[in-house]
Amino acid sequence: MKDFDLHIQTRLLFGSGKEKNFYDHVLSIGKKIFIVIGGGSVKKLGYLDRITRGLEKGNAEILLFEGIEPNPTSGTINKAAKKATEFKAEVILALGGGSVMDASKAIAGLVYAGEEDIWPYVLGGSKMNKMKGVVPIATIPTTAATASEVTPYAVISNPETNGKAPIGYPFMRPTVSWLNPEFTLELPPTTTRDGASDILSHVFENYLLGGNQSPLADRYAEGVIATVIETLPLVIAEPDNYELRARLLWASNLALNGYQQAGREPSGFVMHAIEHAISGFYHNIAHGRGLATIYPAYFRWLWKHDRCRDRMAQLGERIFGIDKDDVSFASLTFINRFEEWLKSNDLFQSLSDLGVEEEKFEAIAQYTIDTYGFGKNMDARGPLTKDNIIEIMKMTEKVKATT
Repeated sequence: MKDFDLHIQTRLLFGSGKEKNFYDHVLSIGKKIFIVIGGGSVKKLGYLDRITRGLEKGNAEILLFEGIEPNPTSGTINKAAKKATEFKAEVILALGGGSVMDASKAIAGLVYAGEEDIWPYVLGGSKMNKMKGVVPIATIPTTAATASEVTPYAVISNPETNGKAPIGYPFMRPTVSWLNPEFTLELPPTTTRDGASDILSHVFENYLLGGNQSPLADRYAEGVIATVIETLPLVIAEPDNYELRARLLWASNLALNGYQQAGREPSGFVMHAIEHAISGFYHNIAHGRGLATIYPAYFRWLWKHDRCRDRMAQLGERIFGIDKDDVSFASLTFINRFEEWLKSNDLFQSLSDLGVEEEKFEAIAQYTIDTYGFGKNMDARGPLTKDNIIEIMKMTEKVKATT
């Protein structure tokens, strides 16, 4: 088992009965609360009024910023940070999905730094690693997907440069997060499915590339994978089932809190890097949907190059009951079974189905290498080159046509 450093500072409050506890924690941090939301669904569903009333009972002063878009952009974040600075915000409270939570982290960093532009701070930017702190962050996730409510990362887009890159510091972890499954009951089926795909990606990444040195981390990750695979179709059939929604919401958190990779070799998030580059060029693509599109091609590319077959065979045995005596056969059978699951849950498509044009593949692959590989090949149990990334993107068409 490898040595590891794990720092989880976020206080997690789970369940509908933790509402007052959340307000008390937020108000103990500060009274001037800058609430950040997305396109307005939390207003229509009454969640915003509920949160606002609860905080105002504790004499909070609230300013609302509305309009964080999916794949939050640096321009919108900069505008919000300016308003939060003028308001002299003491807490940045995110009420929404991963995009809202990511944007709120970036806003909190800009306010703390007294800066006007977040883009130089992202991966590869001129101010990368130079942020010194954040205004305290609180979150209320309304999707089961990104686990941004417990992570130190945010992903920012810049349409002017076709860029999409992360920013991350330990101090960007929210101070307190309230995970209330009630706030996920109204999610539409497509958003629910995309979120489940995102959850799976967080455990797949290091599980495949991180080696065999942490059997306990394997079992932990397998539990998350099995829960998502079993629960998603049940949630689609019973979307207003609190208990089922609670399973997905907690699985989302467990998938990216750090425990999923403890004791393994560190590894990059290769699928995330490729998808971020794709949705940097095509901002309308939901992150989870983009990942679902990449899974089959990436898995088959790894199998073709005899990488991670042992890890996929182990997943095949433990998730689908596949005999792994023949590792080559078991790993390929795992891929086939997982593709069947994607199809049955309306998560199977090619990049062209998402509107991604093949003539953009080279630029997307180059951005992946430049930004996430720092100009060098990425590592997927061996080199992953620009041409390999292009091959994987092309394979999304071949996989769909042959399966």
